[in-house]
Amino acid sequence: MSDVFISYAREDSVQAERVARGLEAMGLSVFWDNEIPPGQTWADYIETKLQQCNAAVVLWSQHSTKSQWVREEARMGRSKLIPAKLDVAEPPFGFGDVQAADLSQWGGDYNHPQWSRFANAVFAKARGAQQPVAAPQAPPSPPAPQPQQTGWQTPPPAQQAWSANQSAARDKSSPVGYIQKCLRLYVDGKGRARRSEYGWFFVFAFLVGLVSAFVDIGIGGIDPYTGVQNSYIVTLIAGLALIAPTVSAASRRAHDFGQSGWLAALVCVPYIGWLAALVFIFIPGQPGSNLHGPDPKAA
Repeated sequence: MSDVFISYAREDSVQAERVARGLEAMGLSVFWDNEIPPGQTWADYIETKLQQCNAAVVLWSQHSTKSQWVREEARMGRSKLIPAKLDVAEPPFGFGDVQAADLSQWGGDYNHPQWSRFANAVFAKARGAQQPVAAPQAPPSPPAPQPQQTGWQTPPPAQQAWSANQSAARDKSSPVGYIQKCLRLYVDGKGRARRSEYGWFFVFAFLVGLVSAFVDIGIGGIDPYTGVQNSYIVTLIAGLALIAPTVSAASRRAHDFGQSGWLAALVCVPYIGWLAALVFIFIPGQPGSNLHGPDPKAA
C-alpha cells in the first residue's frame, strides 16, 4: 500500500520522478511507475493502487491536460486529490475548483518555497499530523524522457492507467466488483466495459426488478379479477434508480465493440430494450485499444 499515487503524462516522466524522489525522501511511499504483476490486468491493478493510497497527486501540464488517462485518474481520485501545475497550462474543465500548487518555476531544489508548500500539503494528506523528515538532497539524474506518443497506446510501464476510487480494494474481476464498478460510474459513460462486466450488471438489474415486484405484491397483493399486482411503487423506484447506471454501462459496452455510446439508447426503448441489452452482452469487444480507451481485458 502506497501513501501517494502520482498521475502524470508520459512526456512529464522526468518531473514526475523528481516529485516522487522528493516525497520518498520525506518518508512517504510513492506509486508512480506502473509495473504490473503477472496475472493482473492493467486497469484493475492501477485502480487498486489508486484506491489504497491516502493522497492522489496529479501533475497538470500541456501534455497531461490532453491525456484521458490522467483526467480519468484525477476524476476517480478527486476525494484525495492534490494537483500541481508543471507549466502554464490550466487544469481541464471540472478540475479548476481544486487549488493547484505551482511547480512551474521549480527546477528540482527541495528547499525551494514552492516545493515546500506542495510537499507539506501532500504529507499532511497522506500522514495527517505526523511530522515529515528533513528536506532531501537532490536525487540522482533522472533518465531521458521518452518520445511523445499520440492517440491511444498500449500502456508501457511508465504510462498512467485506467483507474477508479471509492470502494475497498478487491478483485475487480469478480461479479460483485463488476456490479460495484457500474454503480460507482453512475452516469459516466466514458471508457469501455467488457462483456462480463456488462453481463453481471444486467443480471443484477434483472434480480433487482424481480425482487421489487415481489415486494410490491407483498405490499398491495394481486387483483383477483385481473391477476395483476396492485402496487408498483417499489418497482418504479428501483427502475428509476437503475436507469442511469444501465445506460452508462451500455454506453461503455458499445464503446468496447467500437460503436458510439448513443447506441445505448436502444436499451431504453420499450418492448425491445431487454433484447438490445442481451445482444450487447454477446457482441465481442475490439482487441487492443480503440478511440474510446484501452482494452479492458489487456494484461
